[in-house]
Amino acid sequence: QDLLESRIRTFVRRRGKEGLNNACGLLLHWPSMEIRALAGSADFRNIRIQGEVDGTRAPRSPGSTLKPFIYALALDQGLIHPRTLLYDTPQNFRGYEPDNADQRFRGPIPAADALLVSRNIPAISLANRLARPDLYEFLQKAHLNLPKKREEYGLSLVLGGAETSPRRLAALYALLANQGVWKEPVLFRTGASARERSGAAD
Repeated sequence: QDLLESRIRTFVRRRGKEGLNNACGLLLHWPSMEIRALAGSADFRNIRIQGEVDGTRAPRSPGSTLKPFIYALALDQGLIHPRTLLYDTPQNFRGYEPDNADQRFRGPIPAADALLVSRNIPAISLANRLARPDLYEFLQKAHLNLPKKREEYGLSLVLGGAETSPRRLAALYALLANQGVWKEPVLFRTGASARERSGAAD
């Protein structure tokens, strides 16, 4: 717990010039699914950043953090292997013309590298090719709250179009280590789950 809080304070201090003044984090032990450390803010006593608010329960855009699951689904469905060449080039997906964060394109790039450097276009292209389950169905089965229909999210789901909490996201990543088996995070060793302790869905 001390180490997590220290790392968060250091992170916020280093990024302060960029306007960042708060952060949250948790440490999930995937074999037991115990949350071993949790910090809802950078400073619990700081009123200016609403430090008493637990950011690990707050829904927010996950950004690019869902991309590994697109590649995992594509591998599982036989669409790619790690060295399959994907195309990081301008593309139009039924009127949707996404860009990369750096406004640049790298051309042909192996799938493993595309994921490593988080290129948007290859990930969206793969998501567009997924069969059952697609990303939307996978996230539903993985207990992420998706209140809208698939069509309302579209391919924007790839780049964080649906909000989720850091607690839900940590549990989702634990699926990779748990060979695809969903397990509820446990906040206390009494056996009560994080969802039960919070009294509501994250």
